[in-house]
Amino acid sequence: MSLPAAMDSQHGVMIHYRDKGIFIFGEPGVGKSSLALELIHHGAELIADDVVDFTLENDQLIAHCPKLLSGLLHTRELGLIDIRKVCGEASWDASTIADLCIELKQVHHPQASVDTPTDQKVILGKPLVVLTLSVENPASFKTRIDSWLTMQTIHKDSHEKMQLWQIDKMAF
Repeated sequence: MSLPAAMDSQHGVMIHYRDKGIFIFGEPGVGKSSLALELIHHGAELIADDVVDFTLENDQLIAHCPKLLSGLLHTRELGLIDIRKVCGEASWDASTIADLCIELKQVHHPQASVDTPTDQKVILGKPLVVLTLSVENPASFKTRIDSWLTMQTIHKDSHEKMQLWQIDKMAF
């Protein structure tokens, strides 16, 4: 088996949720794995926890689980979890296309705006839209993520179209 020409390993958690590959990143201990566990209980598949290997295949960014970590998730409260035994075999997969990113921050106070404030994270030359979520917000992560993914779908996966629509609605 040959190694891919380009590979990048990143600290974070990769899940497949609502037909999207989502890379969750942030400072150690902020709750990345706990967020993944919550979403897995709502139908997400774990791809990788702690270390995610990214490769380019047919011009797509693919996220892979390192073999040693296959099916394992670690949270500070629950310890090491074999996600396949706890949530079923369908709750884990070895790879997925990387579509979007979520950055978790302890405190995040973006300026008030009518559009969704986002950044980009570039992995192996591929830009991914990043939604930054505060762990202090009283709305559940699932509610905020589901709303964001629905907004992406409504606007045909174009973040720019979504922002233009939001700005247009506020022009009175």
